[in-house]
Amino acid sequence: MAHSMQQAAGGSKMASVASLREHLVEELNDLLSAEQQLIEALPQMQEKASDRQLKAAFRSHLAQTRGHEKRVAQALKQLGEETDAKTCEAMEGLLEEGQELMESADAGALLDAMLITAAQKVEHYEIATYGTVRTYARVIGERGVAKLLEQTLKEEKAADKKLTSIAEGTVNRKASKEWHEQSSMVESGTDMLQKGAQWVGSTVGSAMKRVMPGQAADRGRSRGKNGRSKARSRSRNR
Repeated sequence: MAHSMQQAAGGSKMASVASLREHLVEELNDLLSAEQQLIEALPQMQEKASDRQLKAAFRSHLAQTRGHEKRVAQALKQLGEETDAKTCEAMEGLLEEGQELMESADAGALLDAMLITAAQKVEHYEIATYGTVRTYARVIGERGVAKLLEQTLKEEKAADKKLTSIAEGTVNRKASKEWHEQSSMVESGTDMLQKGAQWVGSTVGSAMKRVMPGQAADRGRSRGKNGRSKARSRSRNR
């Protein structure tokens, strides 16, 4: 009986490790797709950026991302697994959101701030996922794979810190100034429209008086005659 319980316990443990390994493989394939999508997106983000530091950060991270893709493929190879053609839907969604942001604003500090937001969302997703697969690899005893993933995890964290540094160093301040300038322009434009409408109204009124002075006078005399006629009529009735 005790022997059977040990077997059951051992069997349960082996099943658990096997499923964890399968999940690790699934997550690695997901990351492979994510890195491939990011390789396509980063050049567009670099092109849209105005800040020189931000452009350089995107260019640098593109080179890193190509290395990350190779590491994930290497990790799968060390596990004896083939890569599959699955699409990382999480990365796809994040990049679509970033594309919408890029199309919603003109080049400048405000767009730079939004690009940093989009890029950091991507970084945080990757940091969470690489941290998870690194831990899975350690748990199942795949130290070589864990070491590869740990290296990428460190680079993702460094990239995120670099984006924060750029935002806090220059971009956020410039974006705030740009936003206030745009708001002032909108308010000034509204004031000008209101004043313009008032000027048009007063000008049209003056012009009408000049164009039809006789009609205005005739209406005035007509009102006067009507008033006198009504007064006489009331006098007779009395």
